[in-house]
Amino acid sequence: MKRRILFYSHDTFGLGHFRRSLTLASPLVRHVDDVAVLMLTGLDSAASFEPSAGVDFVKLPGVWKSGRDEYRSRHLKVSFQRVRRIRRELVRGVVRAFDPHLLIVDNAPRGVGGELMSTLRYLRERHPHTRIALTMRDVLDEPEHILPHWQQVGMMDVLENYYDEIWVAGSRAVFDPPSLYGFSPAVTKRTRFCGYVVRASAPADIDRLREELRLDARPRVLVSCGGGGDGFELMDAWSHVAAGLARDGIDSIVLLGPDMPVAQRRLLRSRMMPLGDRVLVLDFSPDVPALLALATVSVSMGGYNTVCEVVSAGKPALVIPRTEPRAEQWLRAKALEALGLIDVLRPSDLTPATLEIVVRNLLGRAQGGWRPSLPPDVDFAGASRIARRARKQLGMPPMEGNAA
Repeated sequence: MKRRILFYSHDTFGLGHFRRSLTLASPLVRHVDDVAVLMLTGLDSAASFEPSAGVDFVKLPGVWKSGRDEYRSRHLKVSFQRVRRIRRELVRGVVRAFDPHLLIVDNAPRGVGGELMSTLRYLRERHPHTRIALTMRDVLDEPEHILPHWQQVGMMDVLENYYDEIWVAGSRAVFDPPSLYGFSPAVTKRTRFCGYVVRASAPADIDRLREELRLDARPRVLVSCGGGGDGFELMDAWSHVAAGLARDGIDSIVLLGPDMPVAQRRLLRSRMMPLGDRVLVLDFSPDVPALLALATVSVSMGGYNTVCEVVSAGKPALVIPRTEPRAEQWLRAKALEALGLIDVLRPSDLTPATLEIVVRNLLGRAQGGWRPSLPPDVDFAGASRIARRARKQLGMPPMEGNAA
């Protein structure tokens, strides 16, 4: 029997939601027999990612997060209310046509501005056979900021009435969302901790990238800022640090991100181009884990995917997380720093001088053979565990070694 799985990824800022959903789609194709996976996404650069065979996507009109819980149209010169109506009707139309056996919603139970609610009601009333699951990050924000909004929109009722399971992409030993955000007993019972979700790169992919970029054995720093929409401050500081490191034989790979404004991109390139092949500047790479494998040290912003990939790679790393409009990145980064897995710098403390000091210390740590020591209850098997949960929701027998 052909099984149809639909992902909803609202994608209001950065690459994170779509990247995580795409990471989850790959093992589903491998571990669910005769499956078709369709992804709904608002990400402009979705076509730059190469999906696995059996995976395709539908592009929704883009929206932009302009505040803690405020949004606006990204491209269309219409009100957010109008673009939300367009997205709502597109989502519902795709659901009707695709008729999924399983709907997986990434981190936004109601969708942007509640755009998913009519689809959730339609499925429960007309297609009760469709299973609905929510993938949730390990931490969302400070409870005092989350709970009033959740109460205002009736979030707990949404979770109780429409979601069969909640899959937490994290470890309870680091964050416990049911306790942090006051899950009801019914929702807590449906919650499963699956581990952190990380996209892995095959050794052949790493070798191919090394050859393609003509990388030698010199030490190098990978500097990345996710989508790049708010990454200029980090890259501006790095453009002043890179020259001194290059003189000492330390190369850089710099990922500006597809959302960085053109003027900022041109300025940064003009600063770093004189450094020649000691600094490789890329707008985008779909395979950050492979680049991490080829790097000595990582410097990055603090998005969920980036931080998980950095810790999984086992390289000395500096993370400069966002602190606004939500504290999510800051909370996660500080928790991982407390475990000795990364170093953290507050954005307000970021200067070329502070950045260079920390990076040189990390390079010394790498030279000394430092490797992180993961606590036993923190792992990166989230993608495979979620694939197992999906099989269960689809009524399939468990895979061998099923620990989920």
